[in-house]
Amino acid sequence: MIDFISKRTWGPTPKYPTVLSIKPCKPGKLISIAGPCAIENEKQIKKIASILAKAGCGYIRGGAYRAGTYPPDNFGLDRNLMTMFCNVAKNYGLKSIIEILDIRQLDTILADVLQVGARHMQDYALLTELSKQKKPVILKRNMGATLDEFLGAAEYLVRGGKRNVMLCERGSSTHMNHVRWDLSISLIATIKQMTGLPILVDASHGTGRWDLVAPMTRAGIAAGADGYIAEVHPEPNKSLSDADQAIPLVCYPALHKRIQRIWLNR
Repeated sequence: MIDFISKRTWGPTPKYPTVLSIKPCKPGKLISIAGPCAIENEKQIKKIASILAKAGCGYIRGGAYRAGTYPPDNFGLDRNLMTMFCNVAKNYGLKSIIEILDIRQLDTILADVLQVGARHMQDYALLTELSKQKKPVILKRNMGATLDEFLGAAEYLVRGGKRNVMLCERGSSTHMNHVRWDLSISLIATIKQMTGLPILVDASHGTGRWDLVAPMTRAGIAAGADGYIAEVHPEPNKSLSDADQAIPLVCYPALHKRIQRIWLNR
């Protein structure tokens, strides 16, 4: 009988992933990203963009094509909202970020940066097409993915020569009941040792609790993260989605200032 098990190799071969050989991409400054889970209306986005710009944030993110655990009710998939969002971002001097869910959306998303969410981390057809695009891409780790699987997904983006890729740690599924997801600070430090790609910390999705976003973001930056993603909302209790993890907008400037201080002095 042939022993198939003994012939199986788990994890990457010595040839892969080539992300390990990429010349380190060291950002000139802290990569700061904040915004609402869902793009709701122009008033909301203008208010958020104004505060982010004054605080020194570089990017605003918002969900126009949202991948939720359950089908959304009448929000997202609105081109008018997406156009408004990108225009407001530009007017306030911010780069816009929108998550992409499908190859068919490549020609319709107007944002400056495309985000691949955790649930699409291993959509290899999408990743292959994104590798050909000029726009920067943020790749989030799936909540059940190992380090090898995460870097394997990144390989699809960079193997053709694409270098404007940012990785993002956003927490794992866990048996713990004090958080929704469990953010891995050790993964951030490990990726910094293994690859030259920038790594972001997303403590909003990484915990599911707005009160833990600040301390866990600071921990991620101290561990070597090149930047962060934080969900903010003018009135979190009225947010269309993920209200529990959205930081009150008024708290953002102080959060960004403290994170930037840690980044500069580590």
